[in-house]
Amino acid sequence: MNRRLAASRAFTLLEMLVATAMVAILAGSLYSSLSVAFRARRSALAAIEPVRKAELAVGFLGEDIRCAVVPKGLLAGPFVGQDATDARGHDSDSLVFCCTTGTPEPAEGIGDVKKVELGCEPSEDGKTQVLVRLVTTNLLAPRTVEPRREVLCRAVYSFNLRYFDGSDWRDNWDSTVENNTLPLAIEVTLQLQDAPSADPNRGGYGISQVFLVPCGVAASGTTTASAGASP
Repeated sequence: MNRRLAASRAFTLLEMLVATAMVAILAGSLYSSLSVAFRARRSALAAIEPVRKAELAVGFLGEDIRCAVVPKGLLAGPFVGQDATDARGHDSDSLVFCCTTGTPEPAEGIGDVKKVELGCEPSEDGKTQVLVRLVTTNLLAPRTVEPRREVLCRAVYSFNLRYFDGSDWRDNWDSTVENNTLPLAIEVTLQLQDAPSADPNRGGYGISQVFLVPCGVAASGTTTASAGASP
């Protein structure tokens, strides 16, 4: 009698197969849902990646611009911004100046004032540009020091800089012929390539931002602090 009751309470092979099939169906449905969610996440990250990359690069440039020093004295070289284009005819401006941007890891030979060179280099495949930052931290070295190269942004379609003198925007600025003065503000425009497989003559996401230069002096002698946000 007890053996018969125990046998009636046990699972049959058919019941085990049905339960296993149900678990497999549920697991497949869960995997499909997660796969769709992960694909959506990857697509969202890929869509915002150019925006995040461009905004970080421009924000980094803004820190240097706001810390630009007046080009006078031993440790402050000239402020020279040049308007240029690359081999494809896209904007590829450059800027050389001295600033007091902080250094993440202070070390011997690294001064408060450093020389910064901003510009673009051709990418390895020649289809885009690479925005780079060359930094010389020791301006009093007894010998020529190789600047530290930092890549700020890749897949750059165009990089343009404009300089505000208090009344007009200029494409170039040379402090050696501007009475050793800085512009009141600098407009940074960075445009990225749409996609690696896209038309190389068509740009993608772009960002443009104006940064005030605290030590800038207008043609009339007005400083940035008193000029406010006139740009």
